[in-house]
Amino acid sequence: MTQPMNSTKSSELARIAAEAAGTHFSSVEFTLTHGPADAPLPESIVDPDKEDPNGWPTDFCYFSAAGLSMSMSTWPSVMSAFSGRVQIGPAEQTGHGDTYSYFGHAVPNPGFLNQSTRKVEVLITLGTAHWSPTYREALMQALVIEKLTALAAERDAPVLHLHTPVAPVPLSIKSERGDGSNERLRDAIAPCLRFSIGVDPQMSESRLDFETELAALAEEYGFGLKLNDQRFNRVRGEWFTIRGFDRERYRQARNQLFPAAPASIPKRAVIASVIGPSRTGTTAAAVAALRERGIGVLAASISSMRKTTFINLVLPVTAEVKETPPQWSGGWLDALPRLSACAGHQLEVADQPLIADWKVAVSPAMRCSYPPSSRQTGATFTGKVPYPIWLWWQLPHRTVDTPTLLAEVQAALQPHARRCDIAYAQSRLCRGDVVRGRAKLVVVLSQEHRDHTVVQRLLADATEAAQLRIRERLPALGQVDPSKIRLRLSPRERWLTYADISA
Repeated sequence: MTQPMNSTKSSELARIAAEAAGTHFSSVEFTLTHGPADAPLPESIVDPDKEDPNGWPTDFCYFSAAGLSMSMSTWPSVMSAFSGRVQIGPAEQTGHGDTYSYFGHAVPNPGFLNQSTRKVEVLITLGTAHWSPTYREALMQALVIEKLTALAAERDAPVLHLHTPVAPVPLSIKSERGDGSNERLRDAIAPCLRFSIGVDPQMSESRLDFETELAALAEEYGFGLKLNDQRFNRVRGEWFTIRGFDRERYRQARNQLFPAAPASIPKRAVIASVIGPSRTGTTAAAVAALRERGIGVLAASISSMRKTTFINLVLPVTAEVKETPPQWSGGWLDALPRLSACAGHQLEVADQPLIADWKVAVSPAMRCSYPPSSRQTGATFTGKVPYPIWLWWQLPHRTVDTPTLLAEVQAALQPHARRCDIAYAQSRLCRGDVVRGRAKLVVVLSQEHRDHTVVQRLLADATEAAQLRIRERLPALGQVDPSKIRLRLSPRERWLTYADISA
């Protein structure tokens, strides 16, 4: 990323060399799983009897949308004898429906991030109705992702993560309490996009330019824009509104740009995972190549793990396409014709050299499903409404792996919810040999209520009881000292900041 004025190329090269010299691992191993959302969480690849500490994954990511799910695990590897920057094997059947797993290696980019990176988080609103995107809206979302990530690439700012769809943020009113305890309950999923980039804190001018051009894009296309509130005593989950969603301007821009795209909702989709060494501009290049071929994006989960980028996209399959290829893995240039077949036509478009050496894994076409929701959560006749619950944890490395922890969380919430799904989860190995993670779960309460106060109390009681049970179970699962466990489960995202208090 862009360096401060007093930084020189030689000093940056020295920093990268010092970082590379501090580890004896020359590559990254990864596993990738595609399948329907109702498939069980990927089983732990950790052998309890294995004494090799490097057998434990250091990073994990899970994402579910439109009835489909994907997960990735990475850990260091000493393997270096493979061609190219990325190697991925053929798909392996997991024994659960259309669920397939892939195994591969990648050479990370050691100079991808600067240690002084500061995060700028952005929330984009692309509608106000419940989330069930059409083909036209999928193309519009692809364009928005391309524009946003290209804007970051122009400033050499890395995309740290990008997720869509995500939970919306209700507008606050003056009568609400500062901790948000009286705010309107949030929908679990909405037509919103959330992403963050890394900026150098010494380059305040560059950050201001980015935010200014971001506001100009919102004005041009009509989408809503919020930035993470970084004022004193503010926490993650608190936002500063820049611009509200302009329904008419967004509709005009969408219809003018994609007049021929169907206004129907896709019934089938494929998962495409594009994998390669982390570089700025790669997400914009991948999404642009797909959009130019008439392929939109229903959902996306993009993140970098161990300086290897995973661009996971849920791509709609055109209704006219009756037959689609089975699961497949290979190079990016070979993947483009297969992905173009999902759009029902082939276009001769210039390829993107930035990711020409990347690898792609493509799932078979699977049926989509869209969760029930409402513009105002709880305002339904049945009360069977999905609510979001957030989770934050910190555990010593090589004690309890993330899939096992998530399964325990689901089990702990089972007495209180008739359904509990994981929308996303991500964990990383951090300094101090600890693993930190965040997750969002979607629950449908066992008791049906439409009243805001009652539902809020039920959610708070359920999360407190589940949190206590999880903390009691973890020491036995991973032989971990209870004093080393940090965990917080809450119906309010901003309350995760106080996770250390629950130790």
